[in-house]
Amino acid sequence: MTASSLLGIKVPRPENGGRRLVITDIHGCANTFQALLEKVGLTTDDQLFLLGDFINRGPRSIEVIDMVLKLEEDGYNVFPLMGNHEETVLHIIREKPEELKMLLKSRNSMNLMNKHQRIKKRAFRFMRKLPYYYDLDDFYLVHAGFNMKIEKPLTDKHAMVWVRNFSLDDKFNGKTVCFGHTPTKKSKIKNAVASNGNYICLDNGCSHTYLGKEYGRLLCLDLDSRELFKQKNID
Repeated sequence: MTASSLLGIKVPRPENGGRRLVITDIHGCANTFQALLEKVGLTTDDQLFLLGDFINRGPRSIEVIDMVLKLEEDGYNVFPLMGNHEETVLHIIREKPEELKMLLKSRNSMNLMNKHQRIKKRAFRFMRKLPYYYDLDDFYLVHAGFNMKIEKPLTDKHAMVWVRNFSLDDKFNGKTVCFGHTPTKKSKIKNAVASNGNYICLDNGCSHTYLGKEYGRLLCLDLDSRELFKQKNID
């Protein structure tokens, strides 16, 4: 894994016929994540892209990170991305470390801290190496979106984890952008997947069950078959 100073990484298709799978905004819901992976039937031939926001809100932030690290250790092809929640934690560690405990407590993520009131080393190492986007031959994968108001959208990493309501243009040569960050109704996501349009937001607000029956699921999209796997929040 390359350092986050390299904003994006180009990823070729799997050579062995494996699937290209995308999940976003797990937000500390490790049990839900595990149940979704079991539904998907992940294999070492597949590529699994995880579009950021592994932590906060749900009760099991460190468990989510540990699951991703274990998948990598076991030989799965896992491609995690930076989300705004990871970037915020890294910013606090760098600029205002005395506020880290308050931040994590407010976001239900105290299990990311060790007994010395510092971020656990494995969590820090994981977050600091996350790139900001993946460039596939027919998709861009990113946490939030891109700043399409500038000439080179692939240079604005702040927008990649924070932007909302962006519009594509010919800068992306017809590629589809798959992203998360903005909780979106299940019906709207299903329509976006079925329409073969150039935007697909996969964030159904797994940790936002209070928004109603159209929310509260963790989703996984097979980019090629357009099969959409769904798992209700069980955390």
